[in-house]
Amino acid sequence: MYDILIIGAGPAGISAAIYALRNDLKVGIFEGEAPGGKMVYTATIENYPGYEMIAGPDLAYSMFNQIMNLGADYIGERAETIRKENGHFVVRAGKDYKARTVIIATGTRNRKLEIPGEERLTNKGISWCAICDGALYRNKEVAVIGGGNSAFEESIYLSGVVKKVYLIHRREDFRADRNIVEKVKGLGNVEMILNTVVLEFIGEDGLEKLILRNVKTGEISSLEVEGCFEFVGLLPATEFVRDLGITDEDGYIPVSANQETKIPGLYAVGDVVSKRVRQIVTAVNDGAIAALDIIKKIR
Repeated sequence: MYDILIIGAGPAGISAAIYALRNDLKVGIFEGEAPGGKMVYTATIENYPGYEMIAGPDLAYSMFNQIMNLGADYIGERAETIRKENGHFVVRAGKDYKARTVIIATGTRNRKLEIPGEERLTNKGISWCAICDGALYRNKEVAVIGGGNSAFEESIYLSGVVKKVYLIHRREDFRADRNIVEKVKGLGNVEMILNTVVLEFIGEDGLEKLILRNVKTGEISSLEVEGCFEFVGLLPATEFVRDLGITDEDGYIPVSANQETKIPGLYAVGDVVSKRVRQIVTAVNDGAIAALDIIKKIR
């Protein structure tokens, strides 16, 4: 039996694992995708202490390598269910894994626009990962939808790969940090299309154009692009625990000051938690708090 099973190998889960492993706890960590969470899909990170700039995959690998060197049991499976029985937890991921405590660190997934053509053209021009798919559109024109840091960071990355980037946002102001907004404004091959929403994706075998509507004038127009990257918000990856009754109305998980859910011994950390700020540094903080609380209780 494990002392802790951690579900998710992003910065929050990895941080929890580091603290637990350094205190000689037996730790298993599940990850159904690439270790590192959203860091893996981020071209550059400029706000993590100790690094003026670092590639997201490099930071992810460094963190993951640290827990492997400490002796973590990495389980490359996606957790399906969690249940509590006979005073311990059972996590189902192909087979049953038992633990004294569980930490949920599954983070978030990308929100979709849910408009005509989106589902049919997913992976045929529509993507949620510029670092993964940007090279497919080298010397072509693409669109980026969104007004937050992700949209601007990926626009910067794409500007060095594609011929032109159209950054589409439904408002005039942005949620993104001011310095990154100014950086994008200074790029010669990025054009901003503001006060505009996308109504439909058009294309047969691949994306051909977007149908747009100006929210102020109501004017309908089209934009010919071969690729489109959506960054319009996030949704918590908590579907597998909804039946436990630990999520709020938006699907996020409320926790105590020690990151514990309303089920004793079941913790949640990182972006999956109900809170205002979601950053790598806050995720790392959550993981440390949860692990230290578990260490204190186990000992």
